[in-house]
Amino acid sequence: MTLGIDSHRMSSSRILLFLLLLIGISGEILQHRLLAASPKEIFTDITQEAEITWQQFGGESPDRFLIETMGGGVAFVDFDNDGMLDIFFVNGGETPRGKSPLPLSNALYRNLGNGKFENVAAKAGLDKLNFYGMGVAAADFDNDGYQDLYVTGYPASALYHNNRNGTFTNVTDKAGVKNAGKWAAGAAWFDYDRDGLLDLIVTNYAQFSFDDPKKCEVNGVRAYCAQTAYTGLPLTLYHNNGDGTFTDVSTRAGFDKLIGRGLGVVAIDVNDDGWPDLFIARDASPNLLLINKHDGTFEDVALEAEVAYDQNGAAKAGMGVDAGDVNGDGIPDFVLTNFNDQYHSLFLGSKSLAFSDHTSASHLASLTRLFVGWGAKFLDYDNDGIWM
Repeated sequence: MTLGIDSHRMSSSRILLFLLLLIGISGEILQHRLLAASPKEIFTDITQEAEITWQQFGGESPDRFLIETMGGGVAFVDFDNDGMLDIFFVNGGETPRGKSPLPLSNALYRNLGNGKFENVAAKAGLDKLNFYGMGVAAADFDNDGYQDLYVTGYPASALYHNNRNGTFTNVTDKAGVKNAGKWAAGAAWFDYDRDGLLDLIVTNYAQFSFDDPKKCEVNGVRAYCAQTAYTGLPLTLYHNNGDGTFTDVSTRAGFDKLIGRGLGVVAIDVNDDGWPDLFIARDASPNLLLINKHDGTFEDVALEAEVAYDQNGAAKAGMGVDAGDVNGDGIPDFVLTNFNDQYHSLFLGSKSLAFSDHTSASHLASLTRLFVGWGAKFLDYDNDGIWM
């Protein structure tokens, strides 16, 4: 069987790369700021001075498993409530023929308040993973005032409860959020039914198994298969029961019918009705804009809202997504990251729930065409009141 080749994923490098996507209020501002200033005029790399030395391991192997090309989730979270943000890094994992020469571990870097960090993952009980790690979502799911962590991966995910003493307990089995057998990529906490308890949405990527690798070649050399060679999966929605357990309500919400390769997710009230909605970035699958119907169900309006595809009608390799108000009109806008040669996407919202693809007009297309984008985050890096 001949499968498509993913030329972007043929590189064997597993270096963890963090890309900062800067988006301006208009095309002229964006182009001027990004092209007129050099990176060193904006940010300084202080990784070494901060004593952050952890490196991710992806299990690179001759089998060219697609999962090797992904992963590397990170979260800034004040896990000890000292008022300073700490950093949690998710490791990948080993593959059948991709073994690490050193023991694998996640990293939890505690902010010491002096510009330096200390890796306390082992002390906190967060160092080890029993699955291939992908992403992480931090939130206080039990309303005790401390941030907990949900780590996604394959073939399972894990929920770590913050014990409020610098340690965490794996409560996955008790909570019922293992998401067993699925390749989970992203996750987000949000209170979809407004009962005061945070629920959990998990984006699942594709049907996958180490025991049945797909084989693709270029000129007789083994290569990574394109993502389209893998069948997508539906989303998983867990309802918080308030007693430390969750119930899988994916089918009731209508998510079992939404098959695709899900990656990034952001929760925000899109239509200003007081209920949180969802935007799902999907890889070579139409994006989803899920409107909360107030009864435990959601309706996908991405096609009508014109955010399912790009301005040329193509389903791009959507990965990261964030929501913000880039033009100051009080209406949520979305930025999505994609693969190189596709460019990233900027969708501007309106009161009618119809979005305009502002990618070309903002010059974002020309500025990002050469880059592979993973995560996305709006920020006002120079404190001028304009989001980038």
